[in-house]
Amino acid sequence: MHPGPDALSPTAHVWLVTGCSSGLGRMLVPAILARGDKVIATARRLSDLDYIQGLEGAKALQLDLTDSDEIHREKANEAIRAFGQVDVVVNNAGYVHSGVWEEVSHEDTLRQFDTNFFGALKVTRSLLPHMRSRKSGVVLYMSSIAGWVGVGAGGPYSSSKFALEGAVECLQKETSHLGIRTHLLVLGQFRTGILSTEKTVGQLRPSTIEDYDIVKQELADRHAATNGLQPGKPEAAVERILDIVREENLTGAQRGNLPLRIPIGSDAVEVMKRKCVETLQVLEDWGEFASSTDYAGKQATSLKYGQS
Repeated sequence: MHPGPDALSPTAHVWLVTGCSSGLGRMLVPAILARGDKVIATARRLSDLDYIQGLEGAKALQLDLTDSDEIHREKANEAIRAFGQVDVVVNNAGYVHSGVWEEVSHEDTLRQFDTNFFGALKVTRSLLPHMRSRKSGVVLYMSSIAGWVGVGAGGPYSSSKFALEGAVECLQKETSHLGIRTHLLVLGQFRTGILSTEKTVGQLRPSTIEDYDIVKQELADRHAATNGLQPGKPEAAVERILDIVREENLTGAQRGNLPLRIPIGSDAVEVMKRKCVETLQVLEDWGEFASSTDYAGKQATSLKYGQS
C-alpha cells in the first residue's frame, strides 16, 4: 500500500507557525515545504491563508492567540490530527505598540501582552502534553533586540519581549530533560514591513502632554528612517531558522551547543554584546557596594546562576 499524500518521511518535521498572514511567518511556509517538511500555517482569519491553497504538505488553521486556554487545546488537537504530530512550534505572531507610559492605557498594554506574551504561552502550553508524551520537539520564540534594550516610547513592545525572555528561560529548564528543545531567536531589524504604518499601533504624534513630544518624535523618526532599510534580509533569516531546527548548515561546535538565545542579524549580535559589556562594567563598579549587604562571617546558601 502506498502512503497517502499526508504521510511523513522518517526525517520530515511537522511545523506549526503562528502569524502566517505576513512577514516572517508567511515566508516560513514555502521555505519549510522546500526542505521536505510539512507545515500548519495559522492566522486569525483563514482568508489570510488563501495563498497556501494547492501547496502540498501545508494546512491552514484559524487561530486567535487571545482565545481561552480551552479553545487553544481544541486547536492544538486539530493541528495534531492534520498530520498525526507536531514537531516544531514557531511562536511568531506579534505586533508593535508604541507610546509613553502616561499615554498608553492599561488596556493597550494588556492587548500588547495578550498577543506577544500570553499568546505564545497559550500556544506552547496547549502543545506541551503532545511533545512531552513523544519526548521530542522544538519550540521557537521570536524575541527581539527590543527585549534586550528599551527605548523611549517603546515600552509596550519591549516589555512584552523582556517578559517573554524570562518566561522562556524558565521553560527551558522545565523541559530540556524531556527531549524538548527551546530557543529564543533574538531578531535584529528585518525588512518585513513590521514598521509600516498599517502594522504599528500606538500614539507617537504630539499630544496635550508636550513634555513627551521630543521622546515620541525621536522614535517616530527612527521608525520612518528605518522602515524598508533595515539591515536584515528576511528570506535569509527564514533559512537560518530552518537550519537551527533541522541542525543543518551549522558547524560541528554549533550543532553540539545550541544555546537558549540565538542572535539572528548582525545588529542583534552588536546589541547583545553591548548590553553584556555595559552590564559587566556595572558589576565591576558596583560589585563591592552590592556585596556589602551580605552577612559577615556567617555561612549562607544562595541560589546559584543557572539552577532551577
